[in-house]
Amino acid sequence: MKKITKNGYTLVELLAVIIVLVVVGTIVSSTLVSVLRSSNKSTVTENVRKNGNYAISQMSKMIAYAQKFEGVSVDGTTYYTDCTSQAAGALTAYNYVQIKAFDGGITTFACTNSQIASQSSTGNLSYLVDPTMDTTCYFNCTQESAAAPAKIDIFLDIKATNSAIFSETQADIPFETSVVILNSASR
Repeated sequence: MKKITKNGYTLVELLAVIIVLVVVGTIVSSTLVSVLRSSNKSTVTENVRKNGNYAISQMSKMIAYAQKFEGVSVDGTTYYTDCTSQAAGALTAYNYVQIKAFDGGITTFACTNSQIASQSSTGNLSYLVDPTMDTTCYFNCTQESAAAPAKIDIFLDIKATNSAIFSETQADIPFETSVVILNSASR
């Protein structure tokens, strides 16, 4: 009698190997997608945070060390230098802040068209936040008395959306600070 030797795999063995490979592949690919999503979200959030910190820092420094406070405005044409509660109808949300720097130039910070920008007296416009990000901002101005220094509150909310291959990631971070104009005695 001749002995039959088995040189191949049975159909059941091949199906078992294929099922194991599909399960392992699914686990690996879902882990990879999860890692890429969290990496993308971290990148978007860090970019928003970096832009917001830069904008708040630049405005705070320039306002705090300005030679003179030129005023706040809702429309960019009428500026109020008196920020006591009785002045200017006690408006609380302004779109523009204007200061005079020590080089004599006037700088205007503007919150318009979902952007925040500074414009120097030479007409140079620079965006303080990446223009692709949606920015909501406004300023408040308060004073204890007409002789007291003005305090400017800056409110900034930045939203960014990044459409990646695996998901759409969105970051929305609010920023706020208060700045007292140090050289207000020279008004």
